[in-house]
Amino acid sequence: MNGLALAAGGVKGFAHVAVLRLLQENDFKIDVVTGSSAGAIVAALYALYEDWEKVLKEFSSAVDEQLPAMKKYLKKIEGPNIWSIIHRSLVTLEDYYPFFRALFGKKTFSDCKIPLGVVAFDAVSLESMLVTEGYLVEAVMASSSVPGVFSPVWLGGTQTVDGGVLRPVPVDEARSLGADYVVASNFEKEEPKEPQDQMELLLFLDSWKEKYIKSKELENADLVFSHRVNYPWHAFENYREIYKEAWQALCKRRKANEISFRR
Repeated sequence: MNGLALAAGGVKGFAHVAVLRLLQENDFKIDVVTGSSAGAIVAALYALYEDWEKVLKEFSSAVDEQLPAMKKYLKKIEGPNIWSIIHRSLVTLEDYYPFFRALFGKKTFSDCKIPLGVVAFDAVSLESMLVTEGYLVEAVMASSSVPGVFSPVWLGGTQTVDGGVLRPVPVDEARSLGADYVVASNFEKEEPKEPQDQMELLLFLDSWKEKYIKSKELENADLVFSHRVNYPWHAFENYREIYKEAWQALCKRRKANEISFRR
């Protein structure tokens, strides 16, 4: 049973679509898919349609439709912002709900063609949670709620935030849903620079924490695609370039016979 685990990463998630295309064009059947944050968006779309072209179309259409509104509220996170210190979040549920509604409407997990696992983080118990039932819009929105940027989402009677907090690449979750061979789609991160002040030190430590968690998750994957995406997670206006660059990189690896996976 083949599983696919898709990493958190905001707009970088469009690189996951390139992986879907590669797998589909090589007749690699995906039996179960899991995702955190942006990975949850792509995972849910693929679970619904089992077609990389449909995933790209739906994801792109939602971004194009919501981009003007997204630019307004995402602008709040660019550069130093005193509001990020005195407010629990910069963006309200009302601001970003339309994007997820455009993607999933009233569809539920039972509408999916293949098993889907959406990973969120329980901000009360401080534990990761794997969501496999209910409305997709609620689960995926919860998984995508970046702490400090988006408001927490109430799900299953608790407050939840971005699944990437603790499970940025949900490989083990794919195995828990029955996969015995797992392909992971991940994002490389530049080595953090030596911190010059206390704020940079916090960012430095957070970056190394994320790197350590990812390394542990990826140890359990059978095949890993790591993408180098040179755009910030919130640069949604660059989604076309991200998909195109990821696909070109995969084609280059395929041509060089660097890719081999179980059918």
